[in-house]
Amino acid sequence: MNRKSIYVYIAATLAMVVPAPGRFVCGIILVLELNFLMLVGTLIKSFIYHFKLQTIGNVLLLSVMIAATMFVRQILVLTIPLLAVQLGFVIYLPTVSSFLIGYMFGSEGLSLSKDISRNMLQCLFYSVYALIFFLFRDIAGFGTITLLTRHGIYEKVLFDSGKISALVFFATIPGALVCSAVILILHVYVINKITILENLEHIND
Repeated sequence: MNRKSIYVYIAATLAMVVPAPGRFVCGIILVLELNFLMLVGTLIKSFIYHFKLQTIGNVLLLSVMIAATMFVRQILVLTIPLLAVQLGFVIYLPTVSSFLIGYMFGSEGLSLSKDISRNMLQCLFYSVYALIFFLFRDIAGFGTITLLTRHGIYEKVLFDSGKISALVFFATIPGALVCSAVILILHVYVINKITILENLEHIND
């Protein structure tokens, strides 16, 4: 993982993940939205370059992204209104997060298939990081695991978090900052180790 990727992870976490409620189910929704927006944004960017619309490219891209976000929110309101209320303004944050902007504007000149592959792979890496972050906060801060079911939100209580006051810290914004830093360090370490092993395999081949 290069330095730019780490900076983007930090910026995206501060902009989108830390302000969100520390529930795993919220993380699932935000990650799904992020991947949807990444795909839509990549397709629109390719459309802009194909038809040489660079003069209005930024406005067009952001307009479509905002419309896509409103579409996601409307689906959430119609299907799981409680979760839509719980997320509140956080549902809009992936639209303007530096993660989307940084990767969608940083891959000019690639073919559509390569562009989609590159962006969605980066999005997958970040999605894993974000889901680990939300899962840890849900368990440590609330003593629960919250999941989506066809009947709505399911909450599995693991323990009474009120009896372990130190863990409640992770349910707060400062706790989220500490948690994100620790998980990011571990995440970068694992990805770098995987990259080193892949490079060694290529050398041996």
